Amino acid sequence: MKLLMLINAHSGLKNSKAKLLDAIDVFCANGYEVSVYVTQAANDAYEYLKRNRIRYDIVCVFGGDGTMNEVTNALMRRKEKPLLGYFPSGTMNDFGSNFDLGYDPKTIAERICQRNEIAFDVGCFNGRYFNYVAAFGAMCDVPFTTDRDAKERLGNIAYILEGIGKLPEVKPIDIRYTVKGKTHKRKVLFGLVYSGSRVAGMQLETKSRSNIDDGMFNVLIVDYVPTFFDAPDILTILIQNEKYIHRFRTENISFEFDEHVVWTLDGEEARPGNRAEITIINKALKLLA
Repeated sequence: MKLLMLINAHSGLKNSKAKLLDAIDVFCANGYEVSVYVTQAANDAYEYLKRNRIRYDIVCVFGGDGTMNEVTNALMRRKEKPLLGYFPSGTMNDFGSNFDLGYDPKTIAERICQRNEIAFDVGCFNGRYFNYVAAFGAMCDVPFTTDRDAKERLGNIAYILEGIGKLPEVKPIDIRYTVKGKTHKRKVLFGLVYSGSRVAGMQLETKSRSNIDDGMFNVLIVDYVPTFFDAPDILTILIQNEKYIHRFRTENISFEFDEHVVWTLDGEEARPGNRAEITIINKALKLLA
């Protein structure tokens, strides 16, 4: 069987690559014909799969959520989709947490060889795919504006420091969103459309695999409050004032904005725009875990 190992050597903390050869050894010992490609630039995983027409049985990703997003976008455009393997080595690794993958490459490889297939939903945002979250608003650009060297040296702390520095830039966003034929207008701080249980390192749902294959999005929209950032504890405001938080589930949702808004898809920047059509594709891909 043919197995492709796509490696993002710049993903996450530098010491996460130390045991990569152990994983390749496990695959070879189990009879897989292993090919290895190390990505050379942003979006190279997508471009490599796009131009490489070899029919692999399994495509394994060694990288962060952004690299996994590139691979998903490539595979969703193929008629015959190989199985996926994932070795989380990024800073946040939200997507992998839904499958309890852990971080030991050898253990993950052994689980992949057991061939336990888990189907998961894939979101579609204006024709571009995402694995677990589409987000807009306050500090949602932090994942792709944070310095890469800082992420490798500091991990999650780099995101926190970057986010603190952006607080003075936060402003309200006027939105209109339509769900099940009904349109709502709000002035908001940020919005999330996600599947799974974790976003940006925060556990938003009860940890359950049912959230990744039920054909439904979780939606979280937080209203803008003028004195929001004057408070000593932002989370306390949210907890004590549930009227500012809107949570619901849906198969699709559309957004309209008065001006172009930047979105992030799985932590990667999406093209700014004033409209977003988001739908879910139930059990679109399968992960070995």
